Amino acid sequence: FGLYKQFKNKDALPINDDRSSPDIVKISYDDKRRTELFLKDKIPSWFAITGYVVLAIVSIITVPHIFHQLKWYHILTMYIIAPVLAFCNAYGCGLTDWSLASTYGKLAIFTIGAWAGAANGGVLAGLAACGVMMNIVSTASDLMQDFKTGYMTLASPRSMFLSQAIGT
Repeated sequence: FGLYKQFKNKDALPINDDRSSPDIVKISYDDKRRTELFLKDKIPSWFAITGYVVLAIVSIITVPHIFHQLKWYHILTMYIIAPVLAFCNAYGCGLTDWSLASTYGKLAIFTIGAWAGAANGGVLAGLAACGVMMNIVSTASDLMQDFKTGYMTLASPRSMFLSQAIGT
């Protein structure tokens, strides 16, 4: 009998009170217009993913030639892990206005340095990995802050991205 009653009332929340009316959030005309204009000229996902993969391949090839202690698989691992850390940094930076890119760089120092080993130049490998990781993570949060500014000022996301790519 209890299971039947739960199944029958599955749409009703246990805290639902028939006397209370749900609050409907009204979006202002300006916010609707701003969102419409910002999303109209968005950057395609395939372009962002392709650009990230191309930059990862270029880094995997060139960085080990500059820092011989840092191997290609270290760079590949960082580029696989970096989007998760970049998302966390951009989200946290949006909430608190504090970037934790240096903390993620220190994490790269310890992990890549220990992975390379002291005998194989782990200190230099860790420091180079810190630079790579900090560049990836901080660029993501900087770009998100620029997108927020562009959203507020009705700027095009494509022009914001292009100016960021040319400027850095």
